[in-house]
Amino acid sequence: MSLIIAVYVAEGIVLAGDSRLTLNWTDKTQTGEQFNSITTSDSYSKIFLIAEKFGLGVFGEVYVNEVNICGFISQFVEENIDIETTIDEIPALLIAFFGEKFNYPATYFYLVGYNVEEGVSVPHTYSINIAEKVYHRSNFDGEKTFNGTNWGGETEVLSRLLLTVKMPSGDDWVEVANNSIPWNFMTLQDALDFAVYGVRTTIDTMRFQQKEKTVGGPIDVLVVKPHQEPIWISKKELHALV
Repeated sequence: MSLIIAVYVAEGIVLAGDSRLTLNWTDKTQTGEQFNSITTSDSYSKIFLIAEKFGLGVFGEVYVNEVNICGFISQFVEENIDIETTIDEIPALLIAFFGEKFNYPATYFYLVGYNVEEGVSVPHTYSINIAEKVYHRSNFDGEKTFNGTNWGGETEVLSRLLLTVKMPSGDDWVEVANNSIPWNFMTLQDALDFAVYGVRTTIDTMRFQQKEKTVGGPIDVLVVKPHQEPIWISKKELHALV
């Protein structure tokens, strides 16, 4: 599992994600089945820069049929993307490439960037579901774009913190309403801070919980702005331990 967060505000879009790769499997035992989970890497790349203008984040199943599908991102770009490709074309291309090749796994993508419409750069964010062969534009309500966020993967920690929940009160359950976040007033720095906060808080919370540590490692952060090349705020680099 993973945690990928996309935050889109007036100034730009932030895409952030962790670096942990977890291997899960089930063994048959004399008493039934035993679930196993181990961390295989904390240097896994889940945030990608596409065509020097779009951001792509991946979560869900990324290791299928004994193959690391993220290793095929470069091949996907080489075969499908050129300077003329618009962001609206990419979701269907992703489903065709990763679906057919890997038998439509439970893999998800967040795609973010801008499309020039009538001379104006318009933000586009997409949520893509490979298994169900569907995608939708997540920052558009059918009439206009709006600001906000999407997070996918290991969402329990953030959901408990930021969404409406119920807590026990005697024999009843009482709703504890969430305090809304004013996305329309966020600066790009605020958006960046929120994205890092979401991933970091999930990592730190899971550290103390009695559960699989499925989010961890360095946090990669990519910022996409109109009329400019995307900026890596933080990105893992290859290095030798000497």
